[in-house]
Amino acid sequence: MLSNSPQETKKLGESFGKKLKGGEVIGLIGQLGGGKTVFVQGIAKGLGIKEKITSPSFILMKSYPVKKGKIKNLVHIDCWRIKSENELETIGLEDYLGKKNTVIVIEWADKVKKFLPKNSIIFCFKLGKKENQRIISKKSKYFT
Repeated sequence: MLSNSPQETKKLGESFGKKLKGGEVIGLIGQLGGGKTVFVQGIAKGLGIKEKITSPSFILMKSYPVKKGKIKNLVHIDCWRIKSENELETIGLEDYLGKKNTVIVIEWADKVKKFLPKNSIIFCFKLGKKENQRIISKKSKYFT
């Protein structure tokens, strides 16, 4: 997918978010400023969340309630500043893994490979040649 603006990246996330059924773990990989958080904002919008979504870089994890449908929570995790995968154990990620009424989105997912289920959905974000352009690709077997 090619996005030429943050608004387009958010729209792509929104479209993807509308298709979620619950229980998904979504890993986002890419450099700083690559559009990962904007994509999460779109996912949240697609799930009907009206709350402002910001990157939980310093608290690591934030849960947002979903008001309609069978999905009840969007869990947003940002692993940018973690030093060890084990930090995810201390914030309670395992409480959400495998829950059918929860969608988990992990930014910087390549830092926490051991926590990702084998069926995780992985998106890679790369800067394009033009300003604000992003190349977003879905990987089926990124962590093999």
